[in-house]
Amino acid sequence: MLNSQDLRRFQERLKAEHDTIESRIATNKRGIQETVRNESGVGDFEDEASLISEREAEIDENDRDQKELAQVKRALERIEHGTYGLSEVSGKPIPIERLEAVPYATTLVDERPQETE
Repeated sequence: MLNSQDLRRFQERLKAEHDTIESRIATNKRGIQETVRNESGVGDFEDEASLISEREAEIDENDRDQKELAQVKRALERIEHGTYGLSEVSGKPIPIERLEAVPYATTLVDERPQETE
């Protein structure tokens, strides 16, 4: 079981991760807007294909960031509710090594996560 010092450490780490992801999302959004602006009056087909591909990559990255941000927020809520570090499937404690690797983990390695939403 995690002690209060561990919980504080994970909470700080998750908050830092939260801020990093939010800032990456904001930067990425600006990049997507610039790509869209740059597309108007594009020269040839190759340039246009390159810009579209770049924008799709930025959007994919943004989707991954949004999902990760949701997981981090959920982990912070679990700390608030006193359920952080316990599997959402079995209720068993998640090993601290797993939380060190994936601080927003909600299950043991061999458990399938419950579908959300």
